[in-house]
Amino acid sequence: MITRGGIYRGNWQSLNPKVPAVTIKTREPVIIENSNLRGRGDLIRGFNVDLTVRNTRGYGLNPQADQAFPGRFLAVEFIFNLRAENNFMQGTSGMYVNRFQGDAAKGQTIKILRNKVQDVDGRYVDHTGRPTGRRYYVQAVQLNHVVRVPNIEIAWNEMVNQPGKSAPEENINLYESSGTPDSPIRIHNNYIHGAYAVDPLNDKSYSGGGIMLGDGKHKDLAVSGGYIEVYRNQIINTSNQGVAIAGGHDQHVWQNRILSTGRLPGGEIIPTANVGAYMWDIQGGASQSPPTFFNNSIQDNLIGWTRFRSNGNTWYNNLWTPSCTSANRSVCSNNRSTVVDDQTERGELALWQNKLTAANVVVGPLQTATGLGN
Repeated sequence: MITRGGIYRGNWQSLNPKVPAVTIKTREPVIIENSNLRGRGDLIRGFNVDLTVRNTRGYGLNPQADQAFPGRFLAVEFIFNLRAENNFMQGTSGMYVNRFQGDAAKGQTIKILRNKVQDVDGRYVDHTGRPTGRRYYVQAVQLNHVVRVPNIEIAWNEMVNQPGKSAPEENINLYESSGTPDSPIRIHNNYIHGAYAVDPLNDKSYSGGGIMLGDGKHKDLAVSGGYIEVYRNQIINTSNQGVAIAGGHDQHVWQNRILSTGRLPGGEIIPTANVGAYMWDIQGGASQSPPTFFNNSIQDNLIGWTRFRSNGNTWYNNLWTPSCTSANRSVCSNNRSTVVDDQTERGELALWQNKLTAANVVVGPLQTATGLGN
């Protein structure tokens, strides 16, 4: 347990799914760096924190407890400041940030940069560790009720999920979260590959995908999602959707590469392969007073999203935009279609690696920490 501010380095493990590997109980700035974490529950948990986690490796273990799922790499609530940079996480249920109470004038915000995320896993297990077939909705990154916060950035992260080893909802989900008019949340230059059901061959109701904006049911304009820019990401083979605008306002999706063969790595058809990008005012925010759904856009993206008919024939379901109308000042234009096959998907990884080299960006830990292994 960390009860004082400072810089911490070490190896921490918890084999009790109800006990985090590291618990933070101080409002003073804490830095965890060059460390190794492993546990059956959350790896890092804290309330009212000012936290930096960098160059750290985290491994989620099977909780081996009834109706439990792997813990978060970090779960922080009512935060003052968060930076998660150059970390590696495998088999966890991602990073969860619930509510922000920091001071932007002091530079406090949320930065999630250059992390390598493998197999985000929300699968419930029983006491023997066997999956039950059910899942909890988890994400590589979720912001929950982080409202009107400037300078938030989620960028240069690599998120890869394998079927049968993971079960996320979206890879990135913004639930009732927003930036500001002058400083929107920036989600850019991420590589996202894969989002699959617990049973990816047979589940026909899986709703997970790449990036979800405007999630939530709040009818208050001050709380609904908004002021978000999503650009220059690569979203590959994420089942139900690549990018979604499901509510909110002033959210703009542009110059992304959104591609899927609609098949698992072994060639099997994904039953829930659906749509590359959509704009759908699920909660009817455009008709509220005042409206909460307006001024959104999906523009200048490269999209090729394969979907299968009942007879096995394929077609490209690149866009579904029933709520993209002039009445709510939304625009969906200049999106380019492309053919996608296995070679296309493999080529996206090479493109990502070349992009990192050109930008001189390193994803994952910058140095090797000794201690706990996988």
